[in-house]
Amino acid sequence: MVLVFNGVLQEEVPIDTRIMYLGHPTYRDTGTQLMLMAQKVIGPVGLLYVQQREFAATYPQDRNVSILGTDDMTTCISVIVRHSGSGAVALAHLDGVSTDDAINTMIQRVQDLDINFPDGRIELQVIGGFN
Repeated sequence: MVLVFNGVLQEEVPIDTRIMYLGHPTYRDTGTQLMLMAQKVIGPVGLLYVQQREFAATYPQDRNVSILGTDDMTTCISVIVRHSGSGAVALAHLDGVSTDDAINTMIQRVQDLDINFPDGRIELQVIGGFN
């Protein structure tokens, strides 16, 4: 597994999140800031809502979807996969069941949507955490 924090390739993978946060406190601080943000109520037009064990993918030229969203991740994670060239993005709300399969499927779907954009990279963000 390749692990990069703030653009720096990590020689060793932290054994748990406590060790990760000790070595990279900015992630703990950023998570705290995220938790303090006010929720936004979004109307239904252009919204595609993802529930637990679901994912959705879209791209900037999609005329029907302008926002992907999820909530209530008390013991789950939200995974975002994005192609930096095309802007194609997938969002999932995962609870630990078949997480690897879901992420691989998301990556494939984003790659399917970036056909006319060969330049760019696949970016992955994870929000939340399993208890």
